[in-house]
Amino acid sequence: MIDGILSLEKAALQRLTEDRIASGSLGEEVEDMLSEAGIYWDTLNDEYFSIDNFQRETFERLAKEYASQDYA
Repeated sequence: MIDGILSLEKAALQRLTEDRIASGSLGEEVEDMLSEAGIYWDTLNDEYFSIDNFQRETFERLAKEYASQDYA
């Protein structure tokens, strides 16, 4: 179920990114709503991202790295 939700979120973020690139802005009200939901514009990669996904991926990567045999 989580994978399905993440897939939907990824598609929604892609669509938002495409709309912003095409129009230049989604408007201040939309940006404020996205920010409240933890969705931010990445100025380096020119795309929207979810802070929740970013944190989850970072924690998973760190857990793998520090739980490896090298750190035992």
